[in-house]
Amino acid sequence: MNTDYFFAQDQAGTRCKVNVMRSAGDNDHRAPAAQQQRAPVYQLEDGSALQRVDSDTFRVIGTGAYITVVRD
Repeated sequence: MNTDYFFAQDQAGTRCKVNVMRSAGDNDHRAPAAQQQRAPVYQLEDGSALQRVDSDTFRVIGTGAYITVVRD
């Protein structure tokens, strides 16, 4: 499992780390086509699941709160 991350913040300005989970087969050309096309899974550092709304916005599934990507 490959994990990348980026930072996002809520409307109050609180920053949080967002993990991008990708299965190991995403870059393996020998893996079945269905496995290669899986979308990444986004979650907060505490494990809370996120739903991608657009390129910069995510919704926390459990609370409905929105967070936005921080670009420094």
